[in-house]
Amino acid sequence: MAGPEFRLEQVLKFRKEVEKMQQLELAAAKQQHETARDRLKSEKTALEALEQEFAQRQLNGIEAKDLQLYGDFSRRKSQEIQQMRDCLVTLEKTVHEKRESLLTAAKEKKALEVFKEKKMRDLRMEQLCKERAFMDEVAIQSRGGQR
Repeated sequence: MAGPEFRLEQVLKFRKEVEKMQQLELAAAKQQHETARDRLKSEKTALEALEQEFAQRQLNGIEAKDLQLYGDFSRRKSQEIQQMRDCLVTLEKTVHEKRESLLTAAKEKKALEVFKEKKMRDLRMEQLCKERAFMDEVAIQSRGGQR
């Protein structure tokens, strides 16, 4: 005889798959956030280097056209850095949302696993009671023939 069957096994498998998908999505979101943070750090470093170069050139004397170029480039870099910061905030929100989704999926899976464990334990107990009753019946019948 096959062991007891859990009727919601397919639902449990589906929830496990959903949890795996949520884990992958969270990992991808974290990677995007990390990449954006590294790029922001790199751009800040590049802007600082530009500012140092500009300060050095000012000490040595700088032409008006170069001054204009530095100013324009510096403003553009500052705008790009601000856009990256805004993007980073959005990516942080996305990571938080993905983490929450993963947590929800894990809770749903865990609830079903706990339900399965209880149901399987109940089925085993029921099976043991049936076997005990059967064994008692066999014992009673065998004693009945001896009297």
